[in-house]
Amino acid sequence: MAIHPRAIIGASIAVLASALLLAACGSSDTASTAATASTTGDGAALTVYSGREEEYMEPVFEAYEKKTGTDLQVRYGDSADLALLVSEEGDRSPADVFVAQSPISQSFLDQQKLLSPLPQAVLDRVPDNLRSADGDWIGIAGRQRVLIYNTDLVKESDLPKSVLELTGAKYRDKVAVAPSNASFQDFVAALDQLEGTETTNEWLKGMAANGAKAYAKNSAIAEAVARGEIPMGLVNHYYVLEIKKDDPSAPVAAYRFPGTDPGSLFLVATASVPTASPDKQQADDLVGFLVSDEGQKLIIGGEGEYPTATGVNPPEGAPSLTKGDYPAYDLTGNTDLKAVAEQIRESGLAQ
Repeated sequence: MAIHPRAIIGASIAVLASALLLAACGSSDTASTAATASTTGDGAALTVYSGREEEYMEPVFEAYEKKTGTDLQVRYGDSADLALLVSEEGDRSPADVFVAQSPISQSFLDQQKLLSPLPQAVLDRVPDNLRSADGDWIGIAGRQRVLIYNTDLVKESDLPKSVLELTGAKYRDKVAVAPSNASFQDFVAALDQLEGTETTNEWLKGMAANGAKAYAKNSAIAEAVARGEIPMGLVNHYYVLEIKKDDPSAPVAAYRFPGTDPGSLFLVATASVPTASPDKQQADDLVGFLVSDEGQKLIIGGEGEYPTATGVNPPEGAPSLTKGDYPAYDLTGNTDLKAVAEQIRESGLAQ
């Protein structure tokens, strides 16, 4: 079943400052990059900047190399850092294709006119709401925010009806968050758009006052919940699938907040072709492969995400998803991520 979600966030030029701000907040690990080089084939060569981890993208890139004989030089790193690099390099950028964890970094480059329009045949692979309005970037995989919980420690009847209820006394010292994680910041940005800044500030400060425990990343939250270290936490849906894959008896489950609650936000990873690409036709072909049936199956198979291309089924174990299961908000909304990072830090959630 194809997925037709309507939840993504737009971005502002503030992502540039956000990247620097996050680095200053201690996310130095995300600034590190590693370069890998393939040796497949003697034909064309492309340079790829990937904000998605090597663990998940390497099988996809290897399949493309094998299929086309193209050598891919892949540089991995944080999406915001790589977007900043493309911006700094400008017309001298060696990047033929840019892959990012969310639309935010793509929108940053789009605003600077540093992305080329993708072919209509590539754009037509996904619904309109999963790509930029001007066709400069496209969604390649989706993930939903959920509340992971330890089934030995939490009764299903005790779960909240809304993410906003997690500031209540009933959940004191029981909830984990990852304040420096991009998906959590995307969620806060969306909450700001959906519920307003005053409500968002109250929720963030309420979570801090209620003893919410900060972790470095989503996977650490999932593992802590599975161990019983903390009863529940806000993560992306596939972390539960990963825990269950390694240990089917693990006492964890994913809880989707009812209806279109902001806690059930849907996010997409994205791909684009920078204007500086010296081989746009081949770069377009690689992006097209990412949303082909073969490419989509490889992408969602690595992490358990939802496909974006029409006609591609979600991975085994992933809960069904319809547009009534997540909130809708404006793809082109101008979200100031610097302000979002400051909101989180000032609340006391991030140190």
